[in-house]
Amino acid sequence: MDIRGDTPMKVYKLALIAILLFCFPRLLRAQNLFLKKIDICSTESYCMDCGDPKATCGQFALDYISSLLNHKYIFKDNASGTLSFQVLVDSTGFSCVLSHSDTSSNQLTIDLIRYLNGSIWRPAIDNGKRVNSSVNVVFNISKGKLSGHMQRLDLSELKPAGPPVVYNKVYQYRNESLANYDFRVWTKYNSPLPDNVGQNCVVDKSNILWYATARGLTRFDGVTFDPVNEYNSPLLAETAVHDLTVDKDNNKWIYAYNSIYMYTKGNWQIIDFKKFMLNGVYRILNSRGGELLFPTKNGLVVQRGNRIVLLNKKTFRQMPSNNVYYAYYDSRKRLWIGTSAGTIMVDRDFFVTDFKTPGSPLKDVYITGATEDENGNIYFSTQACKPTGDDNDKEGIAMLRPDGKWTHFTDKNSGLPSNQVNSLLYDRFEHVLWIATNQSGLVRFSLKDGWENYNNSNSPVPGFEIHQLAQDNKGTIYAATANGMLRIQKKEGAGIIGQLQPVSK
Repeated sequence: MDIRGDTPMKVYKLALIAILLFCFPRLLRAQNLFLKKIDICSTESYCMDCGDPKATCGQFALDYISSLLNHKYIFKDNASGTLSFQVLVDSTGFSCVLSHSDTSSNQLTIDLIRYLNGSIWRPAIDNGKRVNSSVNVVFNISKGKLSGHMQRLDLSELKPAGPPVVYNKVYQYRNESLANYDFRVWTKYNSPLPDNVGQNCVVDKSNILWYATARGLTRFDGVTFDPVNEYNSPLLAETAVHDLTVDKDNNKWIYAYNSIYMYTKGNWQIIDFKKFMLNGVYRILNSRGGELLFPTKNGLVVQRGNRIVLLNKKTFRQMPSNNVYYAYYDSRKRLWIGTSAGTIMVDRDFFVTDFKTPGSPLKDVYITGATEDENGNIYFSTQACKPTGDDNDKEGIAMLRPDGKWTHFTDKNSGLPSNQVNSLLYDRFEHVLWIATNQSGLVRFSLKDGWENYNNSNSPVPGFEIHQLAQDNKGTIYAATANGMLRIQKKEGAGIIGQLQPVSK
């Protein structure tokens, strides 16, 4: 997050990059959370925010520090931003800042370090014994005022609820490609990420990642987080964004507060679709033809320029149900619609296929996601219209080949580790399919080389619950997970990274 506004100092650029290892706090030694490290502290051994009670500095002291610096700097009303500090408090109560998030080391940061090191601290107590512990202190500038608070680490948030669920007990995952990737994880404890639970994400045409969490939306340019909040948008800092997409003109579409917002060229608009969306929308989907698709309980809303069309049983009698969960326009201009009563496909001549034939992988399921490869294969993630449990073999991935033949991948007949799929991404740089699962982590699938499975038990992936995938125009992949934001990059020298080019659609 940047500190913005006309202040007596320069505008501060905060590069907030650090990785918090997913270990038990008692095993953490000399672990610096933030990019800017200070090497004057003795870091032989400490636990992270441990003990009962935990190490702390009284709120009165933090308020006093804030008051002194507010008088010194007199921030303008539009100044905003965040500075985070990791403070080591030893068993005697001596404090020492270990790391912080300001790589520019401006005078405000220097003053805060001096005050934090000079404050009175109470050490952490573990089993009746004083111990060395590191704690986080966050100072926010909002509406021109600096304020500070302790940020307690809930390490349970950083660890998945348990091991991944892999129903596939036959396939041998060699994961030979795993070593070719760099993984980096951001959480709310090592960055300005609003929350660890990522819900969805999209990369715009400027290579900016828009990342929605359960408690706020942020933008990320690969280095710096830029929050979307009440100071730069109609959204509050902790707004839960339900879905977002980017259209062909690089406009951002966001669904929150049961309203549709469009962000274009620095301006926000509220789009009035309420007569079509009385009960809200499930998704905002961008089609290759430029249409925007809004699946709703009242049908499928299709926007083409200034024209809006509602497809439901009243206007299109062959719709299986008005309750539409997903829709997709393929490269052959066929419209696929997944409803609570099944899936249909409408071709260019308005001929409808309903997939009720026995043996069809789309019988009694609705599509929840879709993507295509350069050979014309279409991959659909599916969900049963009548769920029967976590491992339903009607679900999985249905692949339609250009010749019209289907292949149904499940955890019983392929390398898919489990059948519940949340998101699909075809990587046109490496020509592989990435699959975000609900229980088993990430899956990398190549028609040539087979299946690989990356999760918290065998890789740096922070958990097993992956909600959404996105990719920029350089091949970098982002994943919204239940345990932080994940970035996957091909290592330099791995394969032909310098020569990789995406295949045009």
